Amino acid sequence: MSHDIPEPGLAPDDLHDLASLYAVDALDPAERAAFESHLADCPPCRAEVARYAETTAQLAAAVAQEPPPALRTSVLDAIHGTLPLPARPDTATATPAAQPAAGNPERQLAKGPREDRARSDRGSHVSLDALRRRYRRVLVAAVSTALVPGVLAGGWGLGVQAEQRHQEQLVAQEQDRENGLLAASDVTTRSMDVGGRAGTLFVSREQNTALFVSDELPDPGDNSEYQLWLMDGDTPVPDAHFTGGQLRTWLTGDVADADAVAMTIEPAGGSTTPTLPLVASTEI
Repeated sequence: MSHDIPEPGLAPDDLHDLASLYAVDALDPAERAAFESHLADCPPCRAEVARYAETTAQLAAAVAQEPPPALRTSVLDAIHGTLPLPARPDTATATPAAQPAAGNPERQLAKGPREDRARSDRGSHVSLDALRRRYRRVLVAAVSTALVPGVLAGGWGLGVQAEQRHQEQLVAQEQDRENGLLAASDVTTRSMDVGGRAGTLFVSREQNTALFVSDELPDPGDNSEYQLWLMDGDTPVPDAHFTGGQLRTWLTGDVADADAVAMTIEPAGGSTTPTLPLVASTEI
């Protein structure tokens, strides 16, 4: 007689494990049907599927960004580390043995091996169920491991995009501010020679704003910075401080009431009183 080994069913605990596989469409039709039936009555599984759906949406939004090189390796390692599904044994068919004559003691003894074989078949069936459950959990773990870096990659890509947008907004705001100053009806320009390098001061008293621009200001020296001073009569008021090179620096003080702007070299971090001599100055 033949001993068919039935397909193992899905226990409730197994169904809870299938959310990640369902999210990546890795279930066979029977498992998908069973899980979808379970999903209708299981809020935790619905929440988990929703989280995976959000992950895939993030990944889709981040495709324009190249992920770190190590990401692909980690995902492939997770997938390649998944154990193969044990093959289902072929249906075992026992060849009927010759039946001993009635009353022959061998006929009674023959029952023993057949019962042993039946117990062995049942044992194989239990082992196969256990192996399939174990494999399903390993596969779930592999899918989850692959998706977690994906979430990180999505977050990384979205973070890069957000930073780029932020920088673009800052540039646009700076350009708008400069355009507003240059469009002021009272804007004036003043040249400031700094160590043989030209600097230009744009001033609008109406807007109470001034911008100092230089293409290549000399290095002020170690642990030193340039500092601007708004001169209110004979009183110097400390303003912006900065290092050399190419720069565009907005003054922060009350430009409308100032008579002149001066520049000195000060210790890094700026000073409250100017260190003479002046390196540049101009009336405004």
